[in-house]
Amino acid sequence: MTEMNQTFEYVELCLDSWDASAAGGSAFENSSSPVNQIKYSWPQYYFTQKNLVVAGIKVVTAEIPFVFDTVTNGNNTFIFTVNGVQTTITIPAGTYTGATLATQLQTLLAAVSGGFLVTWSSTTLRFTFTFAGGAVVWGFIFGSTSTAYSLLGFLPGSTNTQTGNGSFSSSIVASPTGPYYLYLNSRSIGSLINFNLPDAAVSGSGPELCRIPVNANFGELIAYTDPNPEQFFDFFIGHQFNTFDFYLTLGRDQYQKPLDMKGAPWSLKLGLLVYRDASQNLGKRPAHMMKGTTTMIQ
Repeated sequence: MTEMNQTFEYVELCLDSWDASAAGGSAFENSSSPVNQIKYSWPQYYFTQKNLVVAGIKVVTAEIPFVFDTVTNGNNTFIFTVNGVQTTITIPAGTYTGATLATQLQTLLAAVSGGFLVTWSSTTLRFTFTFAGGAVVWGFIFGSTSTAYSLLGFLPGSTNTQTGNGSFSSSIVASPTGPYYLYLNSRSIGSLINFNLPDAAVSGSGPELCRIPVNANFGELIAYTDPNPEQFFDFFIGHQFNTFDFYLTLGRDQYQKPLDMKGAPWSLKLGLLVYRDASQNLGKRPAHMMKGTTTMIQ
């Protein structure tokens, strides 16, 4: 016989972005979608009917369709220099593969100076840029982290040049399909639980509360299951849990807040450890549990 815990009970809360009561934020950053769609990318929920007194929390599962842009107006530029003349190249927003980004780059470079060929290697995960236009000095400048450095496979702050006909390749592995992980964030509760980033990260104690690997291709479903199901985060919010928001952001090398889900529904399942109303009398059913059975922890 399983022994029931006299203090806590386990509760699950399933959330769909289309069930949001309001928007958690007022504007997209690095997205051109209309503001009236932000509710489905940054949903805010109310959960007052059960008035749970929460001691621990975690994200159990998540289902996120890969429909968002990985190239945005926050990471889509770099400087193309030919014989000392600098031209800012702007990659159209969207989601690319290595091959489609190579085609786009060749078109953009050719509009400035002819004689360029851009190829992508699925083996080395690098782009190769080849010039056959004569004895000029040419190359690329990635002045900051707000450029296309990661997409093309170069270091931020770097200058990369070649003299005359020839070629050079990405100096590091390129990420044309975007970051390998997402962060799940909450403005209302993220900074109040012990999910932390180091000092050099964007924020050491910020809104992040879960890191989700991107395990799908564009158009497919990113499926997440918590890898450590026995552990919960202490919930430092006065135990109340009735108004909360969630939004997604891209990994460290790109910025977009919230991740623009293009109106597509995405979902979360939260696991909550809550204090039992009947901590001394297990024969008394907790008042806030109105239907079904309750799974007890040991």
